[in-house]
Amino acid sequence: MSAGWIDLDRDATEHHAMASFEPSLTLSEEATPPVASRRKRLLAALFKRTLKFVALVFVLTAARASLADQYHVPTGSMWPTIEPGDRIFVAKAAYGLRVPFTDAWLFHHRSPRPGDVVVFADPRGGAIPLVKRVVATEGQSVAVKRGILYIDGRPQRIERLPDGRFLEHLGGLAHESGGRDFEDFGPAVVPRDHLFVMGDNRPASLDSRVMGAVPNTLVRGQVLGVMFRGEGLDFERVFRAIQ
Repeated sequence: MSAGWIDLDRDATEHHAMASFEPSLTLSEEATPPVASRRKRLLAALFKRTLKFVALVFVLTAARASLADQYHVPTGSMWPTIEPGDRIFVAKAAYGLRVPFTDAWLFHHRSPRPGDVVVFADPRGGAIPLVKRVVATEGQSVAVKRGILYIDGRPQRIERLPDGRFLEHLGGLAHESGGRDFEDFGPAVVPRDHLFVMGDNRPASLDSRVMGAVPNTLVRGQVLGVMFRGEGLDFERVFRAIQ
């Protein structure tokens, strides 16, 4: 071909060769996900993790509401059984299982018995739960005369130990007494579906002698033991069972 002519065939061939690379460039650009798509996937993953965390918090909170929990005891009304600063373990399913966050029972297998140490909502409407010992249940009469507790007219024996401590015998059970209150009370009959509760340290206890019998529906659980001291670790009281 002469020098003044343009080689159309070669130009067409080069143009075709260049065009053949364009699809690969386009595919490479499409393979890179847009920023909006990556953001959407990150938000979806974050939502799933948040949902799992919320579900875990709900399960743990429901377990505390229905199965077991721990409480700090700031006062000495239950001394020496529970000392000020103790953290106590409470079995909320001891008397049955409630629907979480309600007072409705899923099932109820027994009621508190005399001798049980229980946590209950303040019947006067206070926000802080209270802890006392059940001394009588519905239909029983309660009186205090000269520092001695009477249940159904029968005195509950006070035993003095050689080391100077006192044990109060409540029916077939015995617990250490923190002090005797010599102010007489009663007799009073416990209403139906109620409990008469008292502190083991009678002179320092605000209990059913003042606030009246406690409805069974207010009971939140049974105290099984002292977990640890809140004001310092005392190995003699760690995980100590309640009598």
